[in-house]
Amino acid sequence: MDIKKIDIKKILRKHNRIFIPVFGILFSVLVFYLALLNPDLLLLIFLIPVVIFLLMHYLNIYKFRPRFFGGIVILFVALIIVSGAYSNLLYTSNGIESENVGNTSIETAITPYSGIHSSYNITVITNYTGALNSSHLRITSSGYNKTIDYSSLHPETKNNKTYMYYNAKNLPTGLYVVNYTISKNITMEVEGPIKVSGFTLFEYYIYAIAFKYMFSVGILYIMGISIAYFFNKNKVIKK
Repeated sequence: MDIKKIDIKKILRKHNRIFIPVFGILFSVLVFYLALLNPDLLLLIFLIPVVIFLLMHYLNIYKFRPRFFGGIVILFVALIIVSGAYSNLLYTSNGIESENVGNTSIETAITPYSGIHSSYNITVITNYTGALNSSHLRITSSGYNKTIDYSSLHPETKNNKTYMYYNAKNLPTGLYVVNYTISKNITMEVEGPIKVSGFTLFEYYIYAIAFKYMFSVGILYIMGISIAYFFNKNKVIKK
């Protein structure tokens, strides 16, 4: 058993310039993707610089320059892969979201959900039994903000549920958020419609993920390898 372990270790170290990027990228992509899908896991992204550093250390990459450039390449490739996967997941979504707030259920459907179109149909369904006269639908983006009151949503009741409809026409190009509010405590917000091309959405998430998460991870990684470098340098001087 010991011989096998030693052999595996030697193989990994001999081909460290292959194994480190592969393992580092796979781990980074997995953690980032899970964090984007579930915000409760967001803190896990700060494990990425630690794992990359440990991979470098275990597989005999000790010099600052290989650690620096190797880590940057891993993070950059992970950024591209995660941005592509997440933007594709969002772009190909069916545009149907549901949420329960206490005993109240709200469902929104946006069709078409993505792509450049002249209009987008928004349907809101709720089982709320109280008065909805003060409820409203809001459609927003970076350069657009429109509120639609309840009476303009053409409400109708079917099977003890209220159905509301709105046809959003001639929206400027952009990424939108739809918010339906019944009261201060009963509201639902969903992404969409996405009135951009798939590639534009991909570019957007490259910048968004980089500025929101990747720079912080990169700075932590650089700080870690810098501290390790100066620590090792002091040890050599003392010897």
